[in-house]
Amino acid sequence: MFGAHGEFQIFSQPPTMYLKLNGSFNNEGIALLTSGVMQELGSHPKNTIKFVVVNLEEFELLTLDSLDSLEAYFSDVKERGYQRVDYININIIAKHMFEKVWKNSEVEVNFYKDAESYLLVHPNDSYIKQYW
Repeated sequence: MFGAHGEFQIFSQPPTMYLKLNGSFNNEGIALLTSGVMQELGSHPKNTIKFVVVNLEEFELLTLDSLDSLEAYFSDVKERGYQRVDYININIIAKHMFEKVWKNSEVEVNFYKDAESYLLVHPNDSYIKQYW
């Protein structure tokens, strides 16, 4: 039986929020992540976060119940003003999971094999290295 799993770190500098996910996430872990993201969003004026960058270097997996919770959470991202989500250090299993999560969204979703690949496209974000 899983307890609350999954650790995360959040940093934001509008218009971008950065997340680092560590370990495996079950439903309780996703609930804590969702709460953390909402708290971080609440520290800025509404709709100032347009881009989300997620570092998955130490991410392991999601349980089925957490995947459903994550899909429900992202179902209303347009209301939050997200325009783009970038996943860094993604493996094929995680890519499949996150493609499913964003399947019916109009949000632009990108996948990068590592931070260097991301920074080639977004060189102005080089300061984020200090948080990873």
